Formats: sequence, C-alpha cells, structure tokens
Amino acid sequence: MFAMKNNTFLFNLMILLSIGLLLPSCISEKEIYQSASGEKEIPKWRLLAKAREEYGPYIKWKKDLIKDLYAGSQLMVTKKGPIEYAIHGDSGPYLMIMHGGPGGYDQTAALFGDMFDKGFRIISWSRPGYIRTPLEVGQTFEEQAEAAVALLDALNIDCVAVLGYSAGGPPAIYFSSRYSERTWAMILECAVTRKWVVSSDNIQENIYFGYLMYDDPFLWASDVTGKYAPRMIGMSTIEMESSLDKQETKKLMDDIMNDPKRVNVLTGLMKSMSPGDLREAGMKNDVAQLENVKDLPLKDIKVPTLIIHGTNDADVSVEDAKFAARTIPKAELYLVPGGFHVMAITNSIDAITQKRVDFLREHGPK
Repeated sequence: MFAMKNNTFLFNLMILLSIGLLLPSCISEKEIYQSASGEKEIPKWRLLAKAREEYGPYIKWKKDLIKDLYAGSQLMVTKKGPIEYAIHGDSGPYLMIMHGGPGGYDQTAALFGDMFDKGFRIISWSRPGYIRTPLEVGQTFEEQAEAAVALLDALNIDCVAVLGYSAGGPPAIYFSSRYSERTWAMILECAVTRKWVVSSDNIQENIYFGYLMYDDPFLWASDVTGKYAPRMIGMSTIEMESSLDKQETKKLMDDIMNDPKRVNVLTGLMKSMSPGDLREAGMKNDVAQLENVKDLPLKDIKVPTLIIHGTNDADVSVEDAKFAARTIPKAELYLVPGGFHVMAITNSIDAITQKRVDFLREHGPK
C-alpha cells in the first residue's frame, strides 16, 4: 500500500499525461486485453489499430505486461473459486506471501525476491480483486484467509509460514490465528494491524488513491521513467514512503544508485502496480476493509511471530508494529532504524533478509 505526499514530479507527470490522453485512440482498453490474452485478435483490416497495437509504445507496453502476468502464474480452481498463484523453488518448507496493495502474485518477486533460493518454496498468490483472482473469492480479510486455505487444500499443502506485508497483514493474522495447525510461523512486515484510512485532509493523497493509482498511462509513464531515470522514481518513492528528511533521502538514493539490485527493485516496483485496472477492484476493497478494521485476533496467535517495521515508515505507522508486539503472545519485534515501507531499497535490506531467514530456519518444520 502506497501513500502520497507532496510530490511535484508525480503531479507534473499527471498533467503531461492528461494532455496525452486528449489524443484520439483507435484501439480500446478492452481490445488491448482481448488481444493480449488471445481471446480476440484485432482484425487486419483495421490498419491503424493494428499499427498502434504493434508500434504504439503505451499499447505495446500494456499488451506485453498482460502477457507476462498471465504467463507467470497459474489459475487453480478451489472451493472458493479461481485463485491465481505461482510457486518459486522446488524443495524446502513453504512460505506463503500475503501481498500488499496495489499488488498481486508478482509483488513477491518485486519486493521479496531476496527470499528466493534461500531453502524455501515461496507461494505467491493474488489476493481477491487482484489480477486474475475475482473479488468474489473473498471480500473481507477473514474470507481471504479462508481463500488462502482453499488454495493450499487444492495444492495438497498442509502447512506453511505466512508473511503479511502492508495490507496483507490482516489476512495473514486471520490465517495464523484461525488455522494455527496449518501455520508454522508468521512474519508481519510493515503490516497494518489497526484501522487505516486515507487522510481526508490530504488532497494529493486522495487524487492518488482515487485516480492515479489506477490510471495506466500514468503508470506507463512512471515505468518508462523508472527505466531511463531510476533516480527520479527512487526519490519519489522514498519521499512517498518514508519520513526521512531531504539530506537522508539524497544519501540513501546515492547508495541505491550504486547497488544494481536495488535499482532493479525500483523498476520492478512500478511494474508490480501495473496495469492499474487489473488491480483496482482489490485495492479499492483493501481501502474499504482497512477502514473497518477493529480488533484483529492478535491475542489468539499461537505460532512463532516476527514483526519487522521501519522507524520511518510514512505509510503504516511504527505504532502498529509496537501494538502488535505487545498483543501477540511472545512476538519478537525487530525495528529497523531509518527503515520505511519499501524495505527492499533500504540500506538495511541485507540484514532484514538474514533476519527473516534465520527466524524461519529456527522455527521451520523439523
């Protein structure tokens, strides 16, 4: 889940895109999806539409993105309905990622790729409303925990560890508390554990959540910018997701630019939010559900729990982590000085990765 602060770059970009959207189009968004999925090709006689499809940079970006998304996952028919998922790794205990919003199964590779090839089989799935998992599969966080169990049943997987990130925190909490016999450990990272709302006083935040987050031309332009000017996207991301001051932000960005792995995270981050209309139903549902969070069953959690949170998280307050640590029996709190909502680009990411791995190995199935 990503909040919006005062950010002139994003709003200037929005203005440019608004101008671009005034240009006439000869191919609809529906036709792009139908063509990308193989459902229905654009007739050859529609020469201009075919040319735009093949050579138009925005349309080609969107078609390629949809094709890659569909090719990178599978659909499993469960008792709750169709659920999209992917598994990385061939051996070891299972770790199930409850992604944040906007997200989908692909957010795992974008933000938690550091957990690949560490001796675990990583289950990534699209929570209801994201990409190819219909919202009807589970609208509330309780229902999403049940949907996760339905997916595991269909895959014949008995027991997993769960990692709940951001808006994925509540479904992870319901899963581990209600199905403790199927949970061998839980990690909450930058996770929401109390009521969360979009600030009504922040006009830019409301514009972002109400429009920009779901606007594919905006996301396309951000993705292109990330490829050719990653520093610009990086500065915007840090400003949005952290409470670091300007000097700390610049220093961190200098460090990121000297680390190819973290530069790749920046480019993958924008892609894992796109296309917006494949994630809009899930994100809007998350925002609505988070506004109604009251008392999550934190006291009922019996499994080993690690809580990771940055002290400078501007999206989900560190107080959520402290509250969860006080409430979950025997939970371990790991605060990251200077850490924020996108841990994968912080200077502490290597230590965070090792902390996760050590915790999971300590409590993994014997």
